[in-house]
Amino acid sequence: MKILLGGIPLGCDNIGDEAIIAGVVKMLRESLPGVELTVATADPATADLLGVNVVPPFGFAGHGMDGFEDVVRRQDAYIWCGATGLSDYPHVALGLLETAQDAGVQTYIWGVGMDDELNPVFFKAGGRRRLALRCLGLLGWYERRLRGRLARRIAAVLPRCRGVWLRDPQSAAMLAQTGFPGAKVTADSAILLGNVERSTQGRVAAAQAGLAFVASQAERKRVPSGAEAPTLGLCISTQRQVANLDGVKGLIVSVRDSGARVLGIPMNPKTDRALLESLGVECIAGTSPEAVMEAAAKCDVVLSSRLHLLILAANAGTPGLGIARGSKLANWLTNFGRTVEGSVYDCDWNKVTEHVLAAIKNRGDWDAVRDRAYAELTSRLETARGELVALLKG
Repeated sequence: MKILLGGIPLGCDNIGDEAIIAGVVKMLRESLPGVELTVATADPATADLLGVNVVPPFGFAGHGMDGFEDVVRRQDAYIWCGATGLSDYPHVALGLLETAQDAGVQTYIWGVGMDDELNPVFFKAGGRRRLALRCLGLLGWYERRLRGRLARRIAAVLPRCRGVWLRDPQSAAMLAQTGFPGAKVTADSAILLGNVERSTQGRVAAAQAGLAFVASQAERKRVPSGAEAPTLGLCISTQRQVANLDGVKGLIVSVRDSGARVLGIPMNPKTDRALLESLGVECIAGTSPEAVMEAAAKCDVVLSSRLHLLILAANAGTPGLGIARGSKLANWLTNFGRTVEGSVYDCDWNKVTEHVLAAIKNRGDWDAVRDRAYAELTSRLETARGELVALLKG
């Protein structure tokens, strides 16, 4: 069986997207022995890294759609897997699905999320157009028209897919409001990645790698004098950047004054790293999901405006606090009975600092909460995996 994976801008310096594709490749290879996988990516190194064939990231990273139809015709299935593309860049992925469908290839959507806010680049008027439409009283009409077009496109393309699974119930509910009520729910494929040991205050004995990756940790004790300092892992994204960077700087100063260390974990190794370094934060050098998990395992807590740092940190057994960019971080934290600390636009950094310092000192019931959450997430993913594999084999 030959399967093409794509629909998100892979190979474009987003470690979260690379974690998704690594999880999907792992899942399919375990479920379909002998499967031939091809990944649409801008990074040729993916071929050796994941043991797959690679083709250009059609529709993304400056690549057009030329050649996609020829590539997809040679496949048995095309799977759009992961990220928040239904709200961030739906036209590209829907175009890819439609081309594959017209070529007679089975299409699937796997693990895709949907924010409660559509990408303003595509679904809100900007600049002079926004000003003119507002003056004419037509701004609301125009933006409703844009959303209506998306709903019609979704209603035309998604029913032709053999299977549609979104990564969380909130995304499925949002998609239902947008024009497709038939989506099932899985979990983010990045939870399939593991296996990492903690090395700060106490150790995590990482349980079995893969789908049942559940960490158990001995009771944590205070670090004796001369041992490694408590650590906050931090990622502030350059996408929808935090409005109040002075608040972030104050947080960093307060954490350091408490005797703890601040470690930058950039989920974009170029842009996020440059921002974190401009804030005076030491950053990890790794550019892979594995490097992120290893770094997170050395932290007592992570604070992030990037979803997949929270996911990879949870894989490693480390609690996370989130600064929202849309609804996806809130959706993830709901699994643990937690909420975001605020948004990139509106955040009380004094309260965030209090919460970070408290989390560094005391994990509370995090380990038990995490185990329960991962049991539910992995059960959800297992059920969906079985459904997907049955359709692929059918």
